[in-house]
Amino acid sequence: MERAFTGLNSNTGTLRRQMMQQFARGSALSGFNAKVAQLATPTRLQAIATAQTAVNNDDGTDVARAGRLAAHLAAMQALTDIAVLGVQGIGVAIIDAAIQEMVTILLPTKILQRVKQCLRREARKPIDMGVRTHLMHIIRINSQEIPRLPPNFNDAQSLSEEKIIDILLFGTPKSWQCKMDRQGFDPLASAPSDVVAFMERIEMSEDFDGNKKTTKVATGKGKKKSGFAKGNSDADGSKCCMLHGNNNTHSTSECKTLMAQAKKWKGNTANQKGWPL
Repeated sequence: MERAFTGLNSNTGTLRRQMMQQFARGSALSGFNAKVAQLATPTRLQAIATAQTAVNNDDGTDVARAGRLAAHLAAMQALTDIAVLGVQGIGVAIIDAAIQEMVTILLPTKILQRVKQCLRREARKPIDMGVRTHLMHIIRINSQEIPRLPPNFNDAQSLSEEKIIDILLFGTPKSWQCKMDRQGFDPLASAPSDVVAFMERIEMSEDFDGNKKTTKVATGKGKKKSGFAKGNSDADGSKCCMLHGNNNTHSTSECKTLMAQAKKWKGNTANQKGWPL
């Protein structure tokens, strides 16, 4: 809404109230209008009292000044609760207070505490995101979204640099913190930009590490394997046969070749000793 107000040059409370009729619906709109009416009456009465005090305190020596004060008092007395929104400074303050009240009602309870808790416990850096981009998202939330949350609606409730670094350390790999400790770098004693610069160097060294071992095995092209070759070193060795070695098809107890040899040897032994077949 603030970006829309700025883009459309809505610099008075009257224009902003008209735009809110298009932005809001249902209970949000009714709550906004009720808050505007609630704030407009005391604001109008306060403006009249201020103008009356100025007239009473004037000594009357300057006729022109006295005339201006009297005209201003008459203008304030002629204002209605809706017309007071057009007064420079007063109307914008009323609309801003009504929007803050509307946001407080619509958002969950303790929303500021929930947002900060989410940043501290769940804001981990995605594996495909650079650490500087990760920091920019944290800073955007801290500078643009947190100041617009209840209860204070100001920059005083934003996170400090130390807490931002703490969130950054939590969201990055633990191995990076070990490298910081080995090199004597204290992130909590540095600015967030320095911490990110250090992490970027770690990030680049991991991306271009030529000593990384690859586990992917390329299969040979154009190599024809026979059924008997499954028992040789070409197999991955999920089973083992005493005759055929590592293979994917059978073990020693399941080997048909060994069974046939054993049966043949048993028959020859029986014939030599005169045993009946």
